[in-house]
Amino acid sequence: MTLTLEAIWAQFATRLRHFIRARVANDASAEDILQNVFVKIQQRLGTLRGAEKIEAWVHQIARHAIVDHFRAQRPAEELSEDLPQPGENTADEAEKAGLLAAFRRMITELPEPYRQAIQLTELEGLTQQELATRLGISLSGAKSRVQRGRAMLKAMLLECCRFEFDRRGGIMDCEPRKKAACAECGS
Repeated sequence: MTLTLEAIWAQFATRLRHFIRARVANDASAEDILQNVFVKIQQRLGTLRGAEKIEAWVHQIARHAIVDHFRAQRPAEELSEDLPQPGENTADEAEKAGLLAAFRRMITELPEPYRQAIQLTELEGLTQQELATRLGISLSGAKSRVQRGRAMLKAMLLECCRFEFDRRGGIMDCEPRKKAACAECGS
């Protein structure tokens, strides 16, 4: 059998029409799906690896086209009215801004070499190699400063607040350790 679209149409069109019609309620939709199947066959004919598998391949394309048809018929869910609008300042964004401000204040309390290392790498986006070059120190010295600065910041944060983490280590919740508002983060 020659693998041309015309030959495939001649061999499979009638059977595919019945196959699709048995699964779709109306004739017009079945005919549209059949046409879509042959468009996909034409587009993918070069990817077929062996003429002996043509029937299974054609039916697989038809099954996928039927599924796509029913997915398109599914009604869309309406969005909730209380979703924040673009540019709207939500409580989460305000909380994040407050935490960032507290984080910046904590950085200023670090001893000078660690404060500078953290400011340049974490806030200004320098790599540790660029930090080493800018400060005139070795790469291992720069890495050490960043690592120690991060450890000091972590200790400050854990002293101030109690954190709840998800399984990936992301922060899910934060609350001050003292009953009064946390001096650093104002929470």
